[in-house]
Amino acid sequence: MKASNRVRFGRIVRERREALGMTQDDVTAAGGPSDTTQTRIERAEGSEPTATTRNRFDHALRWEPGSAARVWAGGHPTPLPEPPVRPASPAPAFELGPMEVPVSLEQLTELLEILNSLTVLAEEDDGNHRLASTTEALQRFVSSLTGTWVTDILERNRSSKNGIPTMIEFAFSAHLAEPVDPEEPSAEERYYRRWLIGRANGIPEELAARFEERFASRRGGIDS
Repeated sequence: MKASNRVRFGRIVRERREALGMTQDDVTAAGGPSDTTQTRIERAEGSEPTATTRNRFDHALRWEPGSAARVWAGGHPTPLPEPPVRPASPAPAFELGPMEVPVSLEQLTELLEILNSLTVLAEEDDGNHRLASTTEALQRFVSSLTGTWVTDILERNRSSKNGIPTMIEFAFSAHLAEPVDPEEPSAEERYYRRWLIGRANGIPEELAARFEERFASRRGGIDS
């Protein structure tokens, strides 16, 4: 890779981050590379970013999958489409159950940062199989926790006059836009999150009708 291309890659990454109003910490919290890796890449320093690093840029910078790889090869990224704006209506009143506790975005972000740091360590020490397996197990747990958290937040904000919080868009829009394999166990839950945020394209009418019932039940059960 020529030095000029390396500089171009770092410049495009930095310009996209700034256009989204994100700091490097925001990018990391959104599932992107660590601050150290971002600084190195934006300065056109170090070795070629791994495929994992490029994929993380796609997620955090709200690019379609494969965009960072195209930029590295001299091409251009494809930004993900902005979600449609829904009319405002009264927000439902959701409450926690007796065995539930609130988890703030700051707490979840801190957990994601810890996971990201551990993942970087596992990549650097690829011969440590115990570290790799532990990291994979934590990734699965955090993915499940994040999914539950995002579902709850989207339910709470679906009817809010303020819409989906900007930070939620930054942090999870790439995750919500990832292609869904209808055969995967979590497919319906992932479709539900897209439906909640207004990305209903590709969701069968029958499934969307079930989501309407689910959301009404969730709201009605809490309000009653």
